[in-house]
Amino acid sequence: MPMQSRLRKCALGVFVASLAATGGAAAKPAKHRVKKPRITVDADLANAPSAKYGALTKDACIKELKQRAIRFTEVASARGVMAPVRLDGSLHGVRYHTEVPEKDRATTPYEVFDCRLVLALDDFGPILQKHGIEEAIIFSAWRPPAKSWPADKPATRHPGALAVDIRRMVKAKPTSAGPKDKAPDLVVLRDWTPARDVPPCAPGTAIAPDTKEAREIRAIFCEAAAARIFTTQLGPNYNKPHENHFHLEVTPGVTWRLIL
Repeated sequence: MPMQSRLRKCALGVFVASLAATGGAAAKPAKHRVKKPRITVDADLANAPSAKYGALTKDACIKELKQRAIRFTEVASARGVMAPVRLDGSLHGVRYHTEVPEKDRATTPYEVFDCRLVLALDDFGPILQKHGIEEAIIFSAWRPPAKSWPADKPATRHPGALAVDIRRMVKAKPTSAGPKDKAPDLVVLRDWTPARDVPPCAPGTAIAPDTKEAREIRAIFCEAAAARIFTTQLGPNYNKPHENHFHLEVTPGVTWRLIL
């Protein structure tokens, strides 16, 4: 028998023996741990502020901004954003801005907000104001989608300017002299120790580190959740990419909320 034929016969024998050893069954995929459900279905969600804002048309939303006397400028064009605006002032005494140089803030894409998100942030203002916050330092609101995204198609999340990432909250300067080395702010990365997949606002949830700042930053997050201002609120407990900020989002057309 030629050598090549003997080799093919040998290989076939190994294959048949292998099938016999496994009962002829195909290899099974490795088992993966099923993640716990993270969303909450809210039967009354239609009455939540976040759902009402998400359902607004552009004209209705702009009208609401004007009725609230919010200072803003409409943006002529922002790919993926239904109702793009820039804030020209504070919301209930709280200013939302990035840390780009002042001269570039009027043109940076990261400070473009969808009008509907601005209404939610306006509701968030009194909560921050109660805690003495006067500035919310953000990484971004709008993050422009790819150039291939249709100009007339609204996007969601950051590509639609419907989400904002807050990394630091600055408190108003105390009127009396205080320790000069104490920064009057709350920092997500510093003041919130992650506990992955643990609902942050559940009764009895441990807070670590158990400091004044940690308790206060958790209170701000959970007071906003209780008010149902945002459809989605993600923080350090969600995953590693969210360790250093709060992701606050208005999500149109859904029947669920995600708070983690």
